[in-house]
Amino acid sequence: MNSPQPTKQAITLQNNVRFVTATSLFDGHDAAINIMRRIMQARGTEVIHLGHDRGVEEIVNVAVQEDAHGIAVSSYQGGHMEYFRYMVDLLREKGAEHIKIFAGGGGVIIPSEMQELMDYGVERVYSPKDG
Repeated sequence: MNSPQPTKQAITLQNNVRFVTATSLFDGHDAAINIMRRIMQARGTEVIHLGHDRGVEEIVNVAVQEDAHGIAVSSYQGGHMEYFRYMVDLLREKGAEHIKIFAGGGGVIIPSEMQELMDYGVERVYSPKDG
């Protein structure tokens, strides 16, 4: 008598993390966010990439609509203080402050501004020192 053989089933590993990625308004420097997007995708994160030159309202609306866990934005054009504060404010206004904001801006965002943005509600601001 043959012993029963285990059935083979496909196992799908799924990471339920969803991010919206973009570069800020009037910013065409998208190399860094494209690298980060690809790293996140390789790790199983679902990424909704909006591309470059994106405003806060568009990014926030997509993040809320898509039930994203986080937003990752690079900003190399200046105006980042107002931009990211407005993003925090808009998420709060929409009752979506659970959506985490991650920012990067090369050397444009100085350390004191990084801390100020994190104190305001941005989850993390990355600099070139972060690698």
